[in-house]
Amino acid sequence: LLNMAKITDIMLLQQSEQSVLIIESEGNINTFSNLIGEGFHKIGSYLQELGELPTDIPFAEYPAYEEMTKEKIKVNVGFYTQRLFPSREEIKSIVIPARKIAVCLHKGTYDELALLYQEMAEWIKKKGYEATGTSVEHYYTKPDVPETENITRIVMPLK
Repeated sequence: LLNMAKITDIMLLQQSEQSVLIIESEGNINTFSNLIGEGFHKIGSYLQELGELPTDIPFAEYPAYEEMTKEKIKVNVGFYTQRLFPSREEIKSIVIPARKIAVCLHKGTYDELALLYQEMAEWIKKKGYEATGTSVEHYYTKPDVPETENITRIVMPLK
């Protein structure tokens, strides 16, 4: 089944080492979007307080996305930064090491992303790589945009 909502081909890229501020959370299908919004707000406020800007749009990382259930969703919310900053309360400042990633841009509902995840997993295997089991989603559209117009960048780090 071809995913008609792909805006780009699936691509293999080399990602540079990146500093990030993240908040690790766990919720369920009803709470995780609030966790994402609150996390973005907390980290954004902290950066503002520091007089700093993020280096890219915010992201939501799903560690072990294959193990997610409606009752248990782990999500790390974060912003890319130009350097490490002091960690504060639940906000951690960490470095993501350089790594190979599979990337694709998608337009459409979040429900349709499941098809893209399957397609990307097959593509990764076919190319002889192995996924780490983590996925990272970058949300390019505002929350009030109709769901069919959502633009999401999916990143799957590789081993």
